[in-house]
Amino acid sequence: MKYFAKIDGLRFIAIFLVLIEHFADFIGSKISAGYYGVDLFFVISGFLITGILLRSEGGSFRKSYFRFLGRRTLRIFPIYYLSIFILWLSGLEIVREKIAWLLLYSYNYAWVAFDIPYTPVNHFWSLGVEEQFYLFWPFVVLSLRSKPKLLITLILLIVAFGFSQFVFNIIPSISEYNNVGLLTRMASLGMGALGAVYLSIYKAPDKLMKNRVVEISMFVILIVTLLFDYKLKVCVLALTSLYLVIKSSKYEFSLNFVNTFLTNKHIVYIGTISYGIYVYHFILQSYITTYLFDPVWNGIDFSKFGVFEVLKWNSWIFKFPLYSLISIVIASLSFKYIEKPILKLKDKLFKY
Repeated sequence: MKYFAKIDGLRFIAIFLVLIEHFADFIGSKISAGYYGVDLFFVISGFLITGILLRSEGGSFRKSYFRFLGRRTLRIFPIYYLSIFILWLSGLEIVREKIAWLLLYSYNYAWVAFDIPYTPVNHFWSLGVEEQFYLFWPFVVLSLRSKPKLLITLILLIVAFGFSQFVFNIIPSISEYNNVGLLTRMASLGMGALGAVYLSIYKAPDKLMKNRVVEISMFVILIVTLLFDYKLKVCVLALTSLYLVIKSSKYEFSLNFVNTFLTNKHIVYIGTISYGIYVYHFILQSYITTYLFDPVWNGIDFSKFGVFEVLKWNSWIFKFPLYSLISIVIASLSFKYIEKPILKLKDKLFKY
């Protein structure tokens, strides 16, 4: 599939928002940073994965399905299971207790069902949602890609149900899983998929996508929606994400600084390694805070700092840049020495 540098630029934005949520909660909790970061990842995944499935050629349904799974496995399994293995060896209680849920990519349900409090692996819920999506979505796309209009209709139904459950709790018995369950988060994954299928049939609406006023309006809507809560917030965020994804894959932004930012080589690189950053960042935060940062921070006599005594209650000012840098460095090493060598096997073992 064609590479879109600006999509990696969007991944940078997504992981940056997640880092704000987890390392600078003072800010993140006020702008829905974590929610939107993960949701943007979901829309990107739905768009790219569906595009790959629509374009995959050669062989039977079975061969196409396992080729897709094989390539996904080489991309996401290695560092996920490596992290779990290391945490299990270290004796982390939650990993020892819920190892089966973690190994089966179903921690998203365990987190809610067992009312699990703060742990270094809580962020793995979203990886569970994505893997569940990867397992069943190829059946839908590969079965119906010769009937794209029917596929679009089905996706619209999935998206409508997901958002209806999220916003209106139409099935109260599963409402506790709204934030982490596949049925609801499929709405955003499906939104990305909808864009991919639509573009495979029809030409993108140039007048809409190239309109500068529409572009600026979408950015304003996104910013306002991040700052304020209202009933249809989750729907609007997913729609703005789809706009950004289509714009990044098919068009240039009329605001040149956006193009410059999204294609900056450093931004693109961090977007490229964003999966590793996501996997490692929360684990690193938990251990560094417990064994290094807090012991030092709590030993400082802030009463001697005068007006800067307020820093005592704002450690995030230091944690955010420090933890972000450490996460990027670890993810960069992981990408170079673990992920890239394994990714070279994709075309050897599961070539399209």
